[in-house]
Amino acid sequence: MFSYALRSIALLLCAASAQALTLDEALTAAQNYAPDLVASRSGAATAQSLTLSAGALPDPKLSFAIDNLPLEGEDQYRIGKSMRSIGLMQEFPNAGKRAAERQIATAAWQASSAQYRFAQLNVQRATSLAWLSLYYAQEKIQILDTQLIENQNSLSLSRAAIAGGGTVDNALAAQLETQQLADARDDLNSEIQQARALLARWIGPDRAAEPISGSLPVWQREPTSKDQSDQFSQQPDLHAASSQISTARAELALMEAGKHPDWGLELALQRSDMGQNQAMVKVSFDLPFFTASRQDPKIAAATANLQRAEAEKTARSAGYRQQYAELNAQGNALTNQLQRLKQQTLPLIQKQTELALAGLQSGKANSNAVLEARKTKRVAQLRALDLTSRLAAIQAQIFFLTGGH
Repeated sequence: MFSYALRSIALLLCAASAQALTLDEALTAAQNYAPDLVASRSGAATAQSLTLSAGALPDPKLSFAIDNLPLEGEDQYRIGKSMRSIGLMQEFPNAGKRAAERQIATAAWQASSAQYRFAQLNVQRATSLAWLSLYYAQEKIQILDTQLIENQNSLSLSRAAIAGGGTVDNALAAQLETQQLADARDDLNSEIQQARALLARWIGPDRAAEPISGSLPVWQREPTSKDQSDQFSQQPDLHAASSQISTARAELALMEAGKHPDWGLELALQRSDMGQNQAMVKVSFDLPFFTASRQDPKIAAATANLQRAEAEKTARSAGYRQQYAELNAQGNALTNQLQRLKQQTLPLIQKQTELALAGLQSGKANSNAVLEARKTKRVAQLRALDLTSRLAAIQAQIFFLTGGH
């Protein structure tokens, strides 16, 4: 019995000392856990490695040859009666082609790095939104708990009234309210489970199961600029688009460099059938004569690809401007609704609830009026939290959208 008590006390102490999950801790956990970041980080490392070999000369070639090998007569298949040689050959692509290859590799690395930062930004935003959703869902539970206490008090009073010869109307109304509160709690429990499942995607199920605590962040919105494109200049997605444009330009330069000939050099040592040592030097050049059917179509394709990359960046910038305008419009509407609800609606509902309780105590009103007043109050309080949650989510999105991160 004593050991069981000790284990119970230990479990209680562990539960009390369990670390609650703040937003900063959630963001740190996501940085180390999110699979999206692992994949993107590997892609950036791969692209960086490829820059080391870009533009390098091709590997040299070692050759062995036997010339004038007799196939008939007394010396048939006798290597000693043939010309033997060993050579080394090196190809030299033109300087423009090698420079373009280096530019392509560098631009690809920059694009991969920007994509990694873009993935980081997405994970931070998604983690923040999931944490906020869970935070406000827990706040809604507290509202239900407060109303549940009031409901239990009403049940106790109604039972005492029945014992004293009163009617059962108040008891039935309180029991009906109990069922409504249970339904509302089921909805909120489902909301909490969904928020934890979303958070678990970014930080893992173990950390997502921890209770949420900590103060809410203050999202600092970037000041509006006359040139709206400046607001989104820090977006990694736009940096990646710029790198893709650089890649397309380098690919165009590579195709244009195909009109200039590459050349090769081969050195060989030969030994004749008479035992005489000889040397051979061979120089070769490409002959890009038929450019209309070979190089020009590739140049046209690379030009179209460059135009596509530039258009995609313009489209992304337009998408950010549209998203920013929509979020601002939604945020302004939510701010007005929340302000009106707190300053006007909630005080009226509170006064209505107090009047219903006073009427019930004086016998001038029935319990249904109290039930409806409490329900109206609960709905309004939950709506206030819902508006606050949505406004916080919009502020977070604007924060990450305008480079506040």
